[in-house]
Amino acid sequence: MAPPLLRQAVVQSRLAARRLSRRAATTTHQQPQRAMMMCTTSATSPLYAQPNQYVTGVTNNQMEGNQAMRDWYTANFPSWEDDPETIIATEDPSLEINNSATATATTDDESSDKGEEITTNPHAITLPPELTKRNIRPLVGYLRDPDSETGTRNCDRLRNPTGPTDDDYFPLVPGILHGSDPSSNILSIDSDSKLLVKTPWFEIQRELDRYASGRNGSFENRVYALTIFPSEDAYVGYHQSVRKLNHDGTTYQLDEETMEVTETPGTPPEVLPERTPIVENVLVIPADLQLHPVAHSALCVNFIRYHAKKPIKIPIRSVNEEESPAMKRGGFIAFVNTFVECLVEEGGVIPERIELECSGLRQKDVVRRERLIIPEGVVVHPRVKDDFLVGTVFGAKGLGADDEEEEGE
Repeated sequence: MAPPLLRQAVVQSRLAARRLSRRAATTTHQQPQRAMMMCTTSATSPLYAQPNQYVTGVTNNQMEGNQAMRDWYTANFPSWEDDPETIIATEDPSLEINNSATATATTDDESSDKGEEITTNPHAITLPPELTKRNIRPLVGYLRDPDSETGTRNCDRLRNPTGPTDDDYFPLVPGILHGSDPSSNILSIDSDSKLLVKTPWFEIQRELDRYASGRNGSFENRVYALTIFPSEDAYVGYHQSVRKLNHDGTTYQLDEETMEVTETPGTPPEVLPERTPIVENVLVIPADLQLHPVAHSALCVNFIRYHAKKPIKIPIRSVNEEESPAMKRGGFIAFVNTFVECLVEEGGVIPERIELECSGLRQKDVVRRERLIIPEGVVVHPRVKDDFLVGTVFGAKGLGADDEEEEGE
């Protein structure tokens, strides 16, 4: 019985023969021109016959193991084993490309010509180790022009800019940097302490995706190191991702009549001048975040300066819920306060959460401050009372009766 691929080949044989006849006619008329565009195959990177050019789906492995298929190819396409003997290149030798079958044979010299792969954006902000170990993340902002970038309409233009191309789209979120910092002799009553800033939208959205906001989020309860550049340095090219920087952008076009491949090199990476920040690594806490009512994208965010011993609200997260008789059977804590105000000593690690010990909690238990696990270097603010209410344990209907039976046993 004939192989299944042969039945498919019979259906496509007439179409393939017609295509070959057109190619032969083109070769007859353009032989002198094509002879100048030939590039012989090297011995170190041989090219093999490609049977799938005549019948879709046929591979060399299938041809080697099926003599009937090879005989059918020889009868219908006599030159299939000799094609291709040469590589069709463009007239410009600088645009010469390698066949896909020889891509794995790239030498070290060829790879060095292409340059090393970029692993980090050269313009990315790198924090010093003393800030990184304190659980502080970087943010980048720019100064706002008080004449042309204030007011409702001007701020809308910052959020929704119009550029000549999509690559120039650079939305910015307006805001203000304010607050006191005794370590830098900055007082909030001074007018010079307030700076108009604009932050790249994707910088804010990245942190919102990571930490969220609102009652159960922690974006507005984290400390960031904000670096501010002049307004004229606001350009999206400084914020390109590593993946885009490594993108070659080379395009290839195949002429089906002559089977000629034309290579068009991509645009080389843009070389940007170095920037000098106006304010570098100032510690801030995001505040007054405003989100779009439908899209939930940032519309405005301010920043308050942070310094050691400045009160900061840290979110509460429960742990060891499986050791609670109520919570392991579907119970839950109805939180009254999801944050607790704390003070962090100078140079101390700023915790992402304060853990709430849930071991032994039963239905209708009242959870207070004594169950909070305060890490080293952090103290609860003095204005937080000793009977600070965290929440109450509730559960499904009938859960309390089962607990009483267990206690009776």
